[in-house]
Amino acid sequence: MKTFLLLTTVILAGSLGELLAARGMREVGDVSLRWRELLRSLGRAARNRYLYVALGCLALAFFAFLSLLSYAELSYVVPLSAAGYITNTVGAKWFLKEKISKARWVGTLLVAGGVVIVSLPPETAEFISPLTQYLFHSLSTLLSSSLSPAQGVLFWLLLALRLLLLILVVCSIIYYAIAVWAGWLWFRERRRQRELGTCYRPPVTILIPVCGADEWTYENFASFCRQDYPQYQLIFGVREESDPAIGVIKQLQADFPASPIELVISQAELGHNAKVSSLQNIYPRAAHDLLLIVDSDIRVGPDYLRRIVAPMQEAKVGLVTCLYRGIGSQTFGALIENLSYTSTFGPEVVTARALEGIRFALGSTILMRRKLLEQIGGFRAVADYLADDFLLGRYVAEAGYQVVLSDYVVEHVCGPISFSTMLRHQLRWGRSTRVSRPKGYAGLILTYGTATSLLALLAFQFSTFAWALFGVTLLARALPAWMIGVVGLKDRLLAKYFWLLPLRDLIGFGIWAASLSGDKVQWRSATFRVLPDGKIEPIGES
Repeated sequence: MKTFLLLTTVILAGSLGELLAARGMREVGDVSLRWRELLRSLGRAARNRYLYVALGCLALAFFAFLSLLSYAELSYVVPLSAAGYITNTVGAKWFLKEKISKARWVGTLLVAGGVVIVSLPPETAEFISPLTQYLFHSLSTLLSSSLSPAQGVLFWLLLALRLLLLILVVCSIIYYAIAVWAGWLWFRERRRQRELGTCYRPPVTILIPVCGADEWTYENFASFCRQDYPQYQLIFGVREESDPAIGVIKQLQADFPASPIELVISQAELGHNAKVSSLQNIYPRAAHDLLLIVDSDIRVGPDYLRRIVAPMQEAKVGLVTCLYRGIGSQTFGALIENLSYTSTFGPEVVTARALEGIRFALGSTILMRRKLLEQIGGFRAVADYLADDFLLGRYVAEAGYQVVLSDYVVEHVCGPISFSTMLRHQLRWGRSTRVSRPKGYAGLILTYGTATSLLALLAFQFSTFAWALFGVTLLARALPAWMIGVVGLKDRLLAKYFWLLPLRDLIGFGIWAASLSGDKVQWRSATFRVLPDGKIEPIGES
């Protein structure tokens, strides 16, 4: 009991002292080595209340540490006191509001594991040692079953393949569990957002770049004209006088005379991204400070503006974006693409939000203030990038503002695209994402547990273990898809075709593998090359 109390004092008092010292020195400011500046810093430090309490806590921790050394072994005390790394990291996150990277969290968890191992009593260690040996022997037997060392190099290749697939499948199951937890956190955040109410209603300018029209275009645009919102401006931008969307927009102006609807036709180019050029062309006509950028294939409800604007009343919020669910699945290609939005992409986004925060934006909704847009370089900063929406969110996060995932879910209207068109679209998205986040995109293999567990089934020659692993993986995969896609995003299409989820995953895995190489993408009628820095250039240009 004495040892426990002294160790607790060392860890908690030491961590509290260091946290308070850090808080106090932030108020004192930078300490210069010039003697006059140094004296001023010492004077400020002498008047700082945090530093006095910090010194008291550190002194208490030091004397508790000396007391431990009076009877306990140093090799036992020092590793256990390293638990202070854990409390320091948690305290820095919540008390000092520091941004903790994934690498630091992993290091903290490793320290925690080491502390647990060191603190084990001898009788527990004696129990764990044979258990570890048994598990290692069982794993070796499992991996080498039906294989013969006489196969030489083939034996070791198959053994390595089985081990790799086993690791990938286990990590996928862990990812699905994390996604469920992340979904729960997002549900909680959605409730918090709704508690903000809808009384905050500043004027908004909606910017919609348009290229072409289909049978759903009018209803998509009309949904923005039916907003239950006091003051907003709607500006459409097209590049060609012959664009069929012009007729749709003029019909809107006739059908909604009370709505301030403007049309800008301009071929002026800012960069290789035609969408961004259109945004730049209509940007000068924006009358309000709050800007909303929306893709032309998005459809919303009357409460859309009221809901997405609510988080902007918090000063730390710089951008609001939305998840989406697909509608309009008239072809198999459209169905597979729509299923991917809520079954795969949705869980990926909420997981990213839980682990590192939202540091990107989605083209379905980008709500931000004019001043912040100009601060990060305006549309010119993303004019030559394919992933313009992603970068706008990243620049906002790098500027020190919070990117919020709204509780509102918009609808993405997918036309009757062919299967090959769907593959080209997904390949374009995959390659642009790979360039924008190379490490994160490589890590997406963990989201394809269906494919890796199927490969494991083949590698383990359809053994009972492999079948059990395959079944557990499918069940684990279904949990976040249903929880986030069906329950959270309210995707009735996913609920109806949930049985197609394994097939969609296998198609997605193939697209992911193909996206790992190559730099060419097809966007509308043009072909571009994605450069190493994420920019695009038309094929044929140097």
